[in-house]
Amino acid sequence: MFRSMNRLFLPLLISLAFHSAYAVSNADGGVTDQYTVSVVSAVPNNPKPLRIHCQSVDRDLGYQILNTGEDFHWSFRLNVSYTTRYYCYFWWDSKDKRFDVFDSYTVIDKSQKQTPFASYWSVRPEGFYLSNGNATWEKEYDWA
Repeated sequence: MFRSMNRLFLPLLISLAFHSAYAVSNADGGVTDQYTVSVVSAVPNNPKPLRIHCQSVDRDLGYQILNTGEDFHWSFRLNVSYTTRYYCYFWWDSKDKRFDVFDSYTVIDKSQKQTPFASYWSVRPEGFYLSNGNATWEKEYDWA
């Protein structure tokens, strides 16, 4: 009985091992598409420049100070479960805001459709704008 079960389960276990290795290699710089998020400051430096802090569940990108016209960008690949999410905190003048700058379920639809996929955020005095390929801008959020 055990011999026949071993003959049956051994190929299944080998197949699962290869599938798991393939999924992990795709998530860690393998063959999945690369995504880039860019945040550019379009707010005046007075009284102070824009400050941001971006992170995901497992990756902290640190605090950044952006003067007018400067940008901060990073690239990544989706995690194995395709639930990658990055959010940022923004501070400028007396205003602050927090929101998801990348959510694999929603932002991909609004991002550039060509590879590599890219999301461009413009932070302005009146709010936050998302671009499709850095050409057309749509307001997504107000500061308040």
